Amino acid sequence: MHFRRARANDIERIMDIIEDGRRALGALGIDQWQGCYPHRAAIEGDVACGESYVVEESGRVLATAMIGLSGESDYDLIEGAWLTRFRSDDPGYAVVHRVAVDAGALGRGVASFLLSCAEDVSRDGGVASVRIDTHPGNKPMRRLLEKTGFAQCGTIYIAHAEGGVPERIAYEKLV
Repeated sequence: MHFRRARANDIERIMDIIEDGRRALGALGIDQWQGCYPHRAAIEGDVACGESYVVEESGRVLATAMIGLSGESDYDLIEGAWLTRFRSDDPGYAVVHRVAVDAGALGRGVASFLLSCAEDVSRDGGVASVRIDTHPGNKPMRRLLEKTGFAQCGTIYIAHAEGGVPERIAYEKLV
């Protein structure tokens, strides 16, 4: 497997993988991603900013994520405590959002590889940690985060829940 920044010509494939994720979450009865988000404009913005990444194998994109180093205002208020004390106006952490894996690549370690690479991007960016959140009902993602060494830190509430549950379980890992 190979990890790299996404390019504009990856957007269609990324959207297909996002759709796989949307279907998988819906099948679990989770309201996350059941509206328009993540929409194409968000992915295009991630690519344009250099914050969209993909995992590919034999030239085929298998997974995607947004990895940013500029903070996340939704993370400023947490019921619980982060491992680090950084805020969005002075971020010493990376954020990982919009993680999705091709349905045909599930169970092959692709998501673990992606998170490991996100840690590398974070280290290279000079930050102390990686933060990520997920829907409380997204048990597969929660297991993955715990398996890969992320600590559950508390609960945050997102602004873009699209009528769904805004509550998210927040995780952080020191890098």
